Amino acid sequence: MAYRYEKISPDHIDDLIFIYRDAFGSEVDRSYIYHKQDTSAFGPSFVGYIAYSESGEPAAFYGVFPCLLSLDGQKYLAAQSGDTMTHSNHRGKGLFTQLALKTYEYCREVGVHLVFGFPNENSYPGFTRNLSWQHFDDFQIYLVRVYTLPWTRLKKLLGLSTAARQRWARFIAGRHTAGSPFANSVIESGIGGIDHSTDFFAYKSYGQAWLLQVAGVNVWVKADENFLYIGDMERCDEATFDRALSALKNTARLMGIPHLRFQCSRGAYHEAGFKRHGTLFNKTYPIGGVNFTNSIPIERLKFTLSDNDTF
Repeated sequence: MAYRYEKISPDHIDDLIFIYRDAFGSEVDRSYIYHKQDTSAFGPSFVGYIAYSESGEPAAFYGVFPCLLSLDGQKYLAAQSGDTMTHSNHRGKGLFTQLALKTYEYCREVGVHLVFGFPNENSYPGFTRNLSWQHFDDFQIYLVRVYTLPWTRLKKLLGLSTAARQRWARFIAGRHTAGSPFANSVIESGIGGIDHSTDFFAYKSYGQAWLLQVAGVNVWVKADENFLYIGDMERCDEATFDRALSALKNTARLMGIPHLRFQCSRGAYHEAGFKRHGTLFNKTYPIGGVNFTNSIPIERLKFTLSDNDTF
């Protein structure tokens, strides 16, 4: 079967939703997709390609999200790989590779230095085998136990809804002072990361995370039934870190969430603090990428959960 490839634009959102619904078995909001693809604050926007079958059915999509990397005071245009999906009617046709190669060709044309990402177990072989990705680091995951009456138990006992949990979590989060954008904690001399500028925080609002001030420290968090995810945390001394973590545990306790969860590249700044207080999860997740210009040594980059497009 022959396929037609088109670079995405805002006009393709309904077709992306069509593939998303089949590939992931869930609904997604048009506004969510639009704002996630609108990376105009960093340069190129709506960067990716969609494949159509001969009958015109949306078949597959591969896209990346441009951002700025900061390394030793210099800014570089890069892009995070994300939202790889193929409709069940069109799997096994090599569309993932073809769409990625077309996207990378476009990235080179607009000055993207490298593409990085956090592939799952299903997509990892395709990235390394077909797209020459280098597996250069891993996400370490730390869990901090919180003693609470879990919301999952309350939900079963009282018949509470997911919407009720979300409202309660927002109420508890709202008791904190609103936080301010802060520098990416991983960046230091010789180590680069995504530039956490005011524009980056504004862009990431599609993910519905909260920017809070906790014990005088700015923290970026997100919650579900099982985890209070700490996307990133402002750099601070050990005593301040301990106070902030204690406050976050209390926040999770009030939300009925049994664990704090933090993930980062090996050796990232806050790893030592979470290692003191938490337990290292027994599984790591790969960090990889492909370097187009070699202007940035890809192995000098580090990330936290806040850098993932799903945060």
